[in-house]
Amino acid sequence: MPPSSASTPPPEKVKVAVFGSGRMGTIRSQLLYANPKMELVGIVDTASTNNENPAQFLASSLETEAYSSLSDLVVNNTSNQLDGIVCCTPTHTHASVVQEALELETTRGMFVEKPVDESASKIKSLFEHVKKDVSRNFQLCCGFQRRFDPSYQDLLETVRSGAIGKPLNINIFFGDHPVPDLEFLKEGGGIFMDLSAHDVDFVLQVMGQNQETGITGADIVESVFASGTSSVPELDEIGVHDNATMTMKFQSGSVATIFMSRSASYGYDQRCEIFGTEGLCQVENIKETSVVLSNKDGIHQSKYLHSFPQRFEKAFGIEMDIFADVLLGQHAWPITEDDCIRVQKIADAAQESCRTGQLVHL
Repeated sequence: MPPSSASTPPPEKVKVAVFGSGRMGTIRSQLLYANPKMELVGIVDTASTNNENPAQFLASSLETEAYSSLSDLVVNNTSNQLDGIVCCTPTHTHASVVQEALELETTRGMFVEKPVDESASKIKSLFEHVKKDVSRNFQLCCGFQRRFDPSYQDLLETVRSGAIGKPLNINIFFGDHPVPDLEFLKEGGGIFMDLSAHDVDFVLQVMGQNQETGITGADIVESVFASGTSSVPELDEIGVHDNATMTMKFQSGSVATIFMSRSASYGYDQRCEIFGTEGLCQVENIKETSVVLSNKDGIHQSKYLHSFPQRFEKAFGIEMDIFADVLLGQHAWPITEDDCIRVQKIADAAQESCRTGQLVHL
């Protein structure tokens, strides 16, 4: 006879709050709400919380509350603990949110959108600050969603298996959609800061250990060259680029090129191809549907997926599930401090190269 449900304790849930109620805050909050390992205990946003405030609206839709600060949540929430924080606020605020999280004895970790901070040196300082608290294993977890996307990880394992031999050339196309509004482009981070990080991290993964050749350790980026253009006068006047190309040359002689654009009018265009001594492998785009109409007028297919929430929906879900496991103490976060610093150094170098027009050696 099976045991009664009364004798089976409910699975442990971690209590998590989300900082920020913008686009990423909304995505993360919905995923946490749907994850059986997590309890969403609140949305924290510094804006005033009223019925017309986005944070209040988001919180109400997910059966939780909106708070104006972390201290407000701690004082007024009925839960007596907070296990983790998901930070979806602007990059320059990350350090202060980390400090707030460390001041709460119950917090075990914080997930933060990339980049962890505004420069490689600031990222290093922030991780060092976290490690000072030796009394607990607080984990600072940076999100690089290619690490959790099934297609990109399948591509990575294909390369690591030696199926295409030694990688010689990596070509990545990043066409963003829809086009962000002009004010966002004027005030947001530069194109290298905003768009390159996920793909740079993936490239560095690819150029790591190859199982067939026995290469150990990562192939080192030797130099970076980048250039950018502005498609509208308002951006050109203030030196903001909405299209850019960066090239990374490795010590082995292999080359990776990343083209980035804010304005793919036909859908979210994300392609990656890797050419090696023994073959080629690639990640292609995903379309809204797989229907293909062929007639006398040509071959007709649907557009690509609308934007990143649709293209990387599964990756975002896996990311949050693994963060829950980290908070439950089941394993460490798979992205290290060194990973974050390496990626940011390359993004910083690309920004410097674009500004000066010179090759930057690392």
